[in-house]
Amino acid sequence: MAWKVLKSEIVLENKFFKVHKDRCEKSDGKIVENYYTIERPNVAIIAAFTPRMELIMIKQYRHPVRSTDYEIPAGFIEPFETDIAQAAKRELLEETGYEAESLEKIQETFSSAGFMSNHINFFIGFNAKKIAEQKLDDSEELEAHIIPWTQALEFLQQEKVKDLGSITGMLLAKKYLEKHDLPR
Repeated sequence: MAWKVLKSEIVLENKFFKVHKDRCEKSDGKIVENYYTIERPNVAIIAAFTPRMELIMIKQYRHPVRSTDYEIPAGFIEPFETDIAQAAKRELLEETGYEAESLEKIQETFSSAGFMSNHINFFIGFNAKKIAEQKLDDSEELEAHIIPWTQALEFLQQEKVKDLGSITGMLLAKKYLEKHDLPR
């Protein structure tokens, strides 16, 4: 069922994404004109816990939706980074100043497979401790917060967490903790 790309052109490009306009042939031979795809870097999303099983969250303004909400740390995996766990570790440190003693990939998904090309890699980390100050990008404005796990789960119910990646990461972490019978 794979489609054959007959023609592809980049119609928009910046440091965050590229937009491709493709002409494709479906497996049945029919032609699809003007199929647009957004090419973005892969992402790491990290549910990191302190030794007291508090979740490290960030409060961040998101300009596209004009909203400031709680999220869990996340960021792009740089093209040169071949070890995605190291990329997750780097993002956690940059955004929060915390480093997890252990970090494990728990799931990989697609961002929005109908029009985006990137993969989302979810991690869980334990025994995270503050070892540095934040090192934010020019386009970031965020605060790190240490939230008791039960309160973080309440944030989901109260809609204080609206970012889909953060919601998914927190629910995957909840499932992981339950499966491994870890304190929660």
